Amino acid sequence: MKATRANLLGEFTGKLDGLIYYRSKRTGKLYVRRQWIHKPHVANAQFSSANKAIFSLQPSQGYKDNLRDYLMQYNKLAEYEYKPLWTWTNVYSKLMFAMQKAMPETVDLKTISRAQIEEQNLPCISLKAAIETGLLPKLKGYERFVAMI
Repeated sequence: MKATRANLLGEFTGKLDGLIYYRSKRTGKLYVRRQWIHKPHVANAQFSSANKAIFSLQPSQGYKDNLRDYLMQYNKLAEYEYKPLWTWTNVYSKLMFAMQKAMPETVDLKTISRAQIEEQNLPCISLKAAIETGLLPKLKGYERFVAMI
């Protein structure tokens, strides 16, 4: 929820009455959201182990740069204005979980390895391959995203 500036808040950021107020450095807008309470769930451990595994792959610097360039173009599109991605890690996670959803019999993110990606030629091997497979939306000039993971 976007908050409008009120005389009482001024430039306030922080927690107050169960709400969190913060200003986005990128947009300059003040946002407010409800403070959440962590509830333990079985899926938390599965999600955590999958995240640890995909980030233990340690993508190359060129791959990260491709993800950053993709991110900039993605956020410029009007259709994604209200669903922005903030960092390259958001694009990377979105790509990997989309791959697991598209290929459930082949890909298990909890056990994925660089060797498996290369042997099976999985679409996450390059951003171009992932876009051509349909894991991420196509953008103009996506053919240049060829850096390997």
